Amino acid sequence: MKKLLLTSMAFFTLSFQIVFADGYIAAYSIKVSDVQSYAQSLDDLMTSKFGKDFPGTVTLGHFAFNGYDDATHAVVISYDSESDMANGTAMFYTPEFANFISKVQPISESVEQSLNRKLISGGNNNQADNSVYTTYYMSVKNPKKYAAAWTKLTDAQVEDGNISGSYGLRAHTHGNNNYYSHYAYTGSSSIESAIKEQKNLMQSESFETFSKNVKREIKKTTMMVVLATYNYPNS
Repeated sequence: MKKLLLTSMAFFTLSFQIVFADGYIAAYSIKVSDVQSYAQSLDDLMTSKFGKDFPGTVTLGHFAFNGYDDATHAVVISYDSESDMANGTAMFYTPEFANFISKVQPISESVEQSLNRKLISGGNNNQADNSVYTTYYMSVKNPKKYAAAWTKLTDAQVEDGNISGSYGLRAHTHGNNNYYSHYAYTGSSSIESAIKEQKNLMQSESFETFSKNVKREIKKTTMMVVLATYNYPNS
């Protein structure tokens, strides 16, 4: 277990190498009124036998910027396979998880639940370099063409040294289908790095070329600061 402030999720196994990914990302955005109590309850759950047996990497993050969304935090779970996703979700119907829900229900409110399939993953898997995530939610008309163009863009950004952490492209499978079809994200070592890397991205020639070649509508851009991570693959 890695806990509290400046730790990160682990989605990948290779450093600065794009791979076609297997698995799913389940995201649960929540509005929390007592962060310390919620974090402690989650820590109690994930350090118990329930957490140690849980078949996924669990991250608690705080939204530094989240648009008009009421969610203040998110619990994001990375599963390596369909069976892990099914088994992990099934564990939400156990007495141990029910006890956790009873503790956090007075101080939290569910805002959204979504399931997303991993399409492409890459970048630096070091936790310290993935303390902040910038995520771009979008509607994509031609997913295959977009993925090809996005891969060229990330290759160019990595070559320029402009991605300090991990990055990935995901396809939305369950949730509000009227909102977005895909999301892309990058991990950074700090808020300052995240802002600088985004600015460099937007000003780059590779992004200008990318923007001319793809059709997508950005729905929302968020910044999430990692507060706690559990079941990190290398921990």
